[in-house]
Amino acid sequence: MNILLVIGIVILLGALGGRIFQKLRLPSVMGYIMIGVLLGESFNGVLSGPNIESFTPLLNLALGIIGFMIGSELNFDRFKRYSTSIYTILFCETIFTFCGITLVVTLITKHLYMGLILGALASATAPAATYNVLGEYKARGPLTMTTLSIVALDDVLALLIYALASTFAIALVNHETVSWVNTIALPAYDICLSVIIGAVSAVVLHKVVTISKDPERLLPFTLGTIIMVVGSSIYLEVDFILACMTLGAIVSNMQSSDNREIFDTLKKFSYPIYILFFVLVGARLDMHILIQRGVPILAFFYIVTRSICKMSGAFLGGKLSKAKDTVSKYLGFCLFDQAGVAVGLSIAIYNKFSSIGYEDTGILIINLVTATTFLLQFIAPPMIKYGVKKADEMYRNITAEDIIGTYKIKDVMEQDFIPIKESDNLHQILEVMKRSDGYYFSVTGLNGQFIGVTSLGEIRETFYEEQMDMLVVAGDIVSETSDLVYAESDLKTAVDIFRGRNIDYLPVLDNETSRKLVGQLDNKKLMDRVSKEVIIRQQELES
Repeated sequence: MNILLVIGIVILLGALGGRIFQKLRLPSVMGYIMIGVLLGESFNGVLSGPNIESFTPLLNLALGIIGFMIGSELNFDRFKRYSTSIYTILFCETIFTFCGITLVVTLITKHLYMGLILGALASATAPAATYNVLGEYKARGPLTMTTLSIVALDDVLALLIYALASTFAIALVNHETVSWVNTIALPAYDICLSVIIGAVSAVVLHKVVTISKDPERLLPFTLGTIIMVVGSSIYLEVDFILACMTLGAIVSNMQSSDNREIFDTLKKFSYPIYILFFVLVGARLDMHILIQRGVPILAFFYIVTRSICKMSGAFLGGKLSKAKDTVSKYLGFCLFDQAGVAVGLSIAIYNKFSSIGYEDTGILIINLVTATTFLLQFIAPPMIKYGVKKADEMYRNITAEDIIGTYKIKDVMEQDFIPIKESDNLHQILEVMKRSDGYYFSVTGLNGQFIGVTSLGEIRETFYEEQMDMLVVAGDIVSETSDLVYAESDLKTAVDIFRGRNIDYLPVLDNETSRKLVGQLDNKKLMDRVSKEVIIRQQELES
């Protein structure tokens, strides 16, 4: 079966699965993953075996986009406001998880090196499903902002813990002396290089977007930059998710606060890629691992301990930093999902153990991490939903579309304006124009009925005709138009016309049976008003 046919089937079935789970009042991401399980390794479906590896570039692209979008939510002003609580909670939940898993696994397996490795792998939280669920339920508020900040940062801390823990573990097995250069310097170098790649790319993208005034070019510029960052990071063998988070964060903060078009455009484009990504995640998870020797009991205690430590660490960190009660109480529910980076690191540790004759231990670690990641993919989404619901942050992420949907045209149209009369000569037309900052002007007939539109451009051309200022009247330069709206229509009707026909001005008539001019809409003024209202409402939610 060719790859394009497979992609089409995957996206369609994934969308269907997501819709079914939505009907069951469960996060749609669970539906995507379940479709993946049915098509993948567990049932030897079309996404099993070598076929799945051909999708690796798409998986990396999806993770890059997710990293970029998470970074875009890290507003530096808000980050400063919550920075104390974020860093305190981050440290507490990560260290609690590492210490808790290390202790429990060591007690069960009787091997400290197993505890150190699995404790390090358990500390990171997956950004993909977390971001998807928060986005699906339009969550916004202190809990949501803290969650996004934590999942963006704890991969960095988890990588440092892993570097330390894996070095100590190998030293324990081999009875070697720990190398501090390899333990600290190399991970720090990788992290710094990821941040540099993202930061440099962000400056370039911002410059390009600023110079280019064409909205249609935003998507290819943005997507191309993300692909370049992902590719460069993979080539240099550094964390491309961190690089993309840095890219998104810096671009977001360099853009004006009312200009979110670059992110809104990418979000609409990336929805099918998200579906494909989570279906492929499900396809990679093999349920047969769950029944392998030693895995079920260890997986049970691993998941229970990790969940308790994430919740208690987040609660303690919130209390110590005096975060809002909703953050302290419910943040732990949003940190259940285990990062895909854990599976990648488990493979890395398998290679290390295999090289020193501990291949069975490496296989056990891979199987355990894969099995727990599989289970947590289903546990995490409803837990995240529960957390944001209890914090009362569901459906509170106010967007421009939400604002537009609440208004009728009559609520926002300009009514305090002077129309040009059909009989007005150039001198009279200019007097009207002097009192307005607009480019387009509606023209009414002798009976006051709307007859068309004229513009500064048409007036400018008329000036080239000498001694015509008293002979030419507005009726000679008016243009009939079908681009108009009615006062009682929804504002979305006008916005769709502005976007679809690429125009900037709409006259507003009383109703469909009347030619009475009652107002006008200027696209730029309208979008400025909507953007300001979005910012005001969002600030009210975060205060």
